[in-house]
This record gives sequence, C-alpha cells and structure tokens, in this order.
Amino acid sequence: MNCKKVALRHEVEAGEKELVAEVAKAALTFMTKNHIPLTPRNFEEWFYVICKAKEENHLLTPKNLKILYEKYFKDIPALEDIQEIKEISFDLKHLAMGSEEALDRFENNLTSHDSYIKESIVAIDEKDVQRMESLKSKIKDLEEENKKLREFLEENRKRLDFIEEKFNEQKKEAEHDSLTGLLNRRSFDKDIQKLHQSGLPYAMVMCDIDNFKKINDTYGHLAGDQVLKEVGEILKTYVRSNTRSYRYGGEEFAVLLPNADEKAAKVVAERLREVIENRSVQINSARISFTASFGGTRKKEDDRIDDVIQRADQALYEAKRSGKNRVVIYG
Repeated sequence: MNCKKVALRHEVEAGEKELVAEVAKAALTFMTKNHIPLTPRNFEEWFYVICKAKEENHLLTPKNLKILYEKYFKDIPALEDIQEIKEISFDLKHLAMGSEEALDRFENNLTSHDSYIKESIVAIDEKDVQRMESLKSKIKDLEEENKKLREFLEENRKRLDFIEEKFNEQKKEAEHDSLTGLLNRRSFDKDIQKLHQSGLPYAMVMCDIDNFKKINDTYGHLAGDQVLKEVGEILKTYVRSNTRSYRYGGEEFAVLLPNADEKAAKVVAERLREVIENRSVQINSARISFTASFGGTRKKEDDRIDDVIQRADQALYEAKRSGKNRVVIYG
C-alpha cells in the first residue's frame, strides 16, 4: 500500500480497504489515548506513521511511533495553540469516536456473517430447513445493519470534508492578513526563526508606505485600506516563488529572501519601489498616487534574529530620513 497517497486520501487501490480501515482505526485509537488533537492534518500524519510502521514491521508501541513521528515530521510546526483549531479538533474527536464504533461493529458483523455462512452450509448438508431459515434471517439482519453502517460512515466522511474545509479556512486566517492577503506577523516570526536556524544565508527587506497618515487624513481610512491592498498585491506579484512577503504591521511590510545577499535584496527592493511609484488607486473621483521606502540587509555570521530585523529597520529609517521613495541596504 502506498501509505502517503492513502494518508492524503488521494487514492486507495483495490483490495486495500480492509487494511486502510485497520490503519485508520489504529491511528484514531492512538491519537485519542495520547490526547493528540484530532485535526485532519494530525490524522494524516499519524495514519502515515502507523502505515509505514506496519509496512516495516515495527512494533506499534507509543515509544516507537513517537520516534517515527519525529523522523518524518520533526519540522512541522504545532498548531494546537490556535483556538479555532482546538474547536475543530473537538468536533473531530466526536466524529472519530462515532466512526471507530461503527468500524468495530462492521468488523464484528463481518465475523458473524462469515460464521453464519459456514453454519448455513452445514444446515444445507443436513437439510435442516428451520435452521436454514433462522440463519437466512440473521444474515439479512446483518446486511441491513451493515448497509446502515456504510451510510453512517459515508455521512461522517461528508462531515469530515466539511470540517477539513473549515480547518483549512481557519488555518489560512491564522497565517494571513485579512486585508492584504499577505502572510501576517505571526507567520513572519515563525518563518524567520526557521530560516535563521537552518544556517542558510538569507536577506530581509522592510517596506513602509510614505506619508500614509496623510493619505488617511486626506482621503479617509477606506482609501488607506485600498493603498494597503494595492501594495499587498504588488508584493505578491513581483517577488519570486521562493520569496515570502508579509504585512509586518500597520503600513509596514517585510520580505524574506532565502539564499540571498544584500545585492539580491537591493534588486528586489528597487523593483518593488519602482512598481509602487507607478501605481495609483481610484477613490471616488480622486486618483491617489503613493510611494514607499525600503530598507534591507543580509544575515551576518554571528547575527541573532533581532540583529537582522533591527539592521533592516535602521536601513528603512535611513531611507525615510534621506527623502523617502528610496532604497537603503546595509551590508
């Protein structure tokens, strides 16, 4: 069985359904006993761990499974501190408990069905009509119950799809700024920490919209929001796929550039500055033009994260102080 494909629910090969049910039951049981939040993401990860453990003939002890989890998923950030995800986990716990009970009953029914079939063969050989009729009735009852169980599990699957969609929405909201659609400060803090700990070189650029208070005071906060949205769209459009942009706070934005130095930071900042300088937004009858200032730096050998951020902020302050609508990069 391809554990990864099944864990992600992309496909299940013919003849794998019983094994999938067995692994799913083991994953749900393990997560419940170990108080692991029953989110779709967590279930996928533990399904995969248990599937691979069975495939490689590991003992399914809590210690072994936790070691395997560390091996496969040690870099995945925890999400348990997000309240909405806790609520989804609560919903999933009840859903999983119902599904686990249904799977147990289904398993018991299959065993009983097999036993009744064997008894029926004996009854036929012995021409025991009364016994045959009794077994036929029992088999019919089992089949009706299994039909209801299948319907119940299908309904749970639909509910799981709905909860997963809600989960993904909440996760996106937790990571993104609702106004600009960029990643938020929470995501920035998490990403720069991972980038810094990786030991790889990186650069950082900070951006601040010039005279933003004046735009709000002159045209109103709706105009200010439109300018923020426009800058957000520019930052999403005019950076490379391996470069991440964030709304850092207020009218400030940040860009992280992995495997980059101050020269790359200057190229990116100048490109963004030029695009912003030539953009405008329409507010009622007014066309509002705006500019932004940029400051950037690269991570130096002995830098802490705060050193990188502070140096980029100082470069941004220098760009503001020296006339705005310009780029200052510290090496």
